[in-house]
Amino acid sequence: MLDEFAVRVDDWADEATVAVSGVVDVDSGNRLFDAVADVLARDGLRRVVVDLGAVTLLDAAGVGVLLAARNRARTAGVRFRVGRLSEPARDVLAVVGLLDLAN
Repeated sequence: MLDEFAVRVDDWADEATVAVSGVVDVDSGNRLFDAVADVLARDGLRRVVVDLGAVTLLDAAGVGVLLAARNRARTAGVRFRVGRLSEPARDVLAVVGLLDLAN
């Protein structure tokens, strides 16, 4: 099913990408946050990218998860950004004024 939530983590030396697909909402948001938190617990990590290229829906709860993940990364001293944006994810982030997460 296209909208089924999935998360995959790809690691490199000091960077990790958390790739998300499907619906990011109140039901799946905790799984995304947990994946980012697990990555941030690793030693030597300097940057984490959340790839939203395959997200089919991002709701307010999903936006909240991205902000909480960004705050957790800042506390850990790790650079955080959102990578590839699907059209639905880009539209939501634009409406709420958070396209800067992708910079």
